[in-house]
Amino acid sequence: MNGEESKEVLKAVYLLQLEKGCATIEDVSRMLKQGREWCERKLAELEAGNLVKSVSAGRSGGFVLSDEGRGGLKVVLTGGVFDIVHVGHLATLREAKKLGDLLVVVVARDRTVERMKGRKPINSERDRLEVISALKPVDLAILGDEEDLYQTVRRVKPDVIALGYDQKHNEEEMRKKLEELGINAEVVRLKIGIPHVKTSLIISKMQNINKKST
Repeated sequence: MNGEESKEVLKAVYLLQLEKGCATIEDVSRMLKQGREWCERKLAELEAGNLVKSVSAGRSGGFVLSDEGRGGLKVVLTGGVFDIVHVGHLATLREAKKLGDLLVVVVARDRTVERMKGRKPINSERDRLEVISALKPVDLAILGDEEDLYQTVRRVKPDVIALGYDQKHNEEEMRKKLEELGINAEVVRLKIGIPHVKTSLIISKMQNINKKST
């Protein structure tokens, strides 16, 4: 197996493991758009190289990454509300994707948005999740935990956490918390941003238009 093929299969296994608990041959075949026999052969080679291991999962079983296999991937985690997706979000996601092999995006839950912003989101968490999942830089979008930000971090175990240029997170506090949890992840503040294009400004403009039209 060449290096590029190996990494693509490892990436598929990681994403399916994160989403479903393990990766079946059928799921890998579907994700990579390859035949079942090809996937069986590649997974067998990776298992022989101690990069993946087979596990029991219901009636069929599947595969998960070994520690060595996971070490061959650089996973980037970022997150946000994404209530009205705009060019600023796209710029941020593209920049975050450059930091690793895979980009996992956490979409804030409706209750989290209400608690943080004092208002309900315009679009539901399921709709926001579907939109973000469809964006090209995004390998996987997941809903965040309603109570604990770091519950999702523990689940993803990222190598890099990318913060938007205007996100209200304290990098040092986050680094300390990650250290307490035993998660060895780099925290990066992205520099790219389009200040005149923000969700809050878009909502404000929409509200002003509605006021003028009534």
